[in-house]
Amino acid sequence: MISGNVLGDIRAEHDSKMLEATFWESSDYKSLLESYDRPIIVGRRGTGKSALAHMLSKHWSMKSNTTVIKIAPEEEQMIGLRDIFEQFGEKYLHIKAGTKMAWRYAIYMEVITDLANHYKYKNNLDTNAIKEHIISWGPKRQSIATKIRKKLKGIYDKNQTPQSRIADLSDTLELELIEEVLIEAIEKSKTQYIIFADKLDEGYSPDNLGVAIVDGFVQAVIDVKSRLNENVIAFSFIRDNIYRAIAKLDPDFTRNIEGQTLRLHWDEYNLFNLVCNRMRVAFDTNVENNIRVWNSFTARELKGKEGFRVALKLTLYRPRDILVLLNEAFLHANSQERKEIVLEDIDITAKTISSNRLSDLHKEYEIIFPALEEFTSAFHGLSPEILVEKALSIVNKTLSQENLDKEKQQDLFIFENGNQVLYRLYSVGFIGIYNEKSSSYVFCHDGKDPDRDFKLETRLLFHPCYWLALGTSQSELKLDEAEEIHDEYDIEVSSVSVEQRNQRIGSLLQELSAIPEGADGANDFEGWCLKALKIIFAGTLNNIEMHPNKNGLQQRDIVATNMGKSNLWKRIFEDYGSRQIIFEIKNFKELKADAYRQINSYLYNEYGKLAFVVTRDTTNNLKKHRELEWAKELYNGHKKIVIKISSNFIEKHLSKVRSPKKHDAVEKELNHLLDTYIRNYFNGKCR
Repeated sequence: MISGNVLGDIRAEHDSKMLEATFWESSDYKSLLESYDRPIIVGRRGTGKSALAHMLSKHWSMKSNTTVIKIAPEEEQMIGLRDIFEQFGEKYLHIKAGTKMAWRYAIYMEVITDLANHYKYKNNLDTNAIKEHIISWGPKRQSIATKIRKKLKGIYDKNQTPQSRIADLSDTLELELIEEVLIEAIEKSKTQYIIFADKLDEGYSPDNLGVAIVDGFVQAVIDVKSRLNENVIAFSFIRDNIYRAIAKLDPDFTRNIEGQTLRLHWDEYNLFNLVCNRMRVAFDTNVENNIRVWNSFTARELKGKEGFRVALKLTLYRPRDILVLLNEAFLHANSQERKEIVLEDIDITAKTISSNRLSDLHKEYEIIFPALEEFTSAFHGLSPEILVEKALSIVNKTLSQENLDKEKQQDLFIFENGNQVLYRLYSVGFIGIYNEKSSSYVFCHDGKDPDRDFKLETRLLFHPCYWLALGTSQSELKLDEAEEIHDEYDIEVSSVSVEQRNQRIGSLLQELSAIPEGADGANDFEGWCLKALKIIFAGTLNNIEMHPNKNGLQQRDIVATNMGKSNLWKRIFEDYGSRQIIFEIKNFKELKADAYRQINSYLYNEYGKLAFVVTRDTTNNLKKHRELEWAKELYNGHKKIVIKISSNFIEKHLSKVRSPKKHDAVEKELNHLLDTYIRNYFNGKCR
């Protein structure tokens, strides 16, 4: 019976046995063995950064007079550093300066801890000079992130400004003293330390603080090599999107980092060797020729290098992509009792992988971008390359829908126009933008909006990993095209996506404060109420529009169709016959008798016996002896109910939309308000 991952687990840390038995020594690997010139290794997801770190550490571990230290913090540990590093202020350069010193101290202390625990080297370490540092640092088994967090918490002075904290940090940590003691101990011991730092992206957030934390580590790695005379060499493995964020935010990037970087590169030749090495071990064959190995376990169109090329074109030319594809293809072949894979296995597998990735995208964003699936499905069956003009026409059709469930409908109403939708689709990595200067498509790498506006003639590209799921007219990708896609196809919900939603709600809330009460602001208040009511009643009321009967004698302000989609609206239809719901808009605080008389004249036939009136009051409560008496008169004389709702009430529930939890707070409150009218206002208790 074939295993689920016949060619090995795609995560290097979970399948070291297969990795070590089949590792392909690429030119990148060999160059890192030969020189320390480029200690910053950059690669997209799935390009083998962790595999490279594992094999390099294994190589140096076997060298005499060499000690390897691995740094691989967990997600929660990196997240825990954020509140500590926030103490360096809000400015990017300040945070970077503080984190660089903190990380350098941490690296020094990790080496010192190892020296202090070595049976021979400990005699060369001046422990008396740095005794307190050794005691306070903690044991080897603890994570470096946990220890630096504990150390900084212990030395912070809450009364200091961020600038003073940074200025005093080097002296407080006694970095120069520790450096002197460390250099002396290593030189006496005649040894070398090699440090490998991987998984620095765990818990990463694409904001200034998140980028600066990684940038500080990168700078520390570079500094350690020069300050300790190459007696300690540290290698840092970082994701391409974080590296690009550093390049954008750090003004010293070109001078300090760029020349220290090795970017991982994969091509057909290297990937073919990697796959064939794994096939030899997986299927226990001693055949040396790679093409013969490949042909032994493939059939028909997949035979030879051309066959491998067919499979490769369905990937983004990364080790992870091709291994996932082939693992699933062999599993499918095995289900049909075949040892060889054929084109059908590849096609079915590629379609499944693509569909799973699109499904993952929808699931990950279902809370903060509920309508995402509606927009992505609108592009089904099209060419993967599309102009903004056509994309806008497609998303605008989706925006005009009125019969979606509450969360999706609410999301649609939050968007002001199609451009905002395209920005959001870009920010989640669904579409990329063509860059004229580089002649390539650029996909989102930090969760943020694009740097420039979408012009009608701008070219867009759906991310290739979704092509098969979308049924696009093109399903293959050339190597040069794939290498120019700088992206993160593994879904990562960015705080920016939440911020985009909140900003739109926030701007609508701010609009109200700028609208004057009275006749001067009446039209603006009506327009504001229309946008707000569409959002808070999305999915429960349909076809909400202003002045639907513009040429009629009776000009109702806002009318919505009640299809009884919730308990509240079902009650209102069944008890009061209101299929069409009226919202009269009054841009003043206190209602007059003529407002009630006007609404009374509107309530007949499909409008039933219940309506709402929106005012600029701060409360939904009726004012005694005025509003209360007129409401009671209307009810006692005509059995009609006019419920007053304040602009504050609308603001409150609009604000709740910022936290995109599934709730029906507005419905519950209105249901309770209707009970208040029936039980309290209309039974004589409130005279």
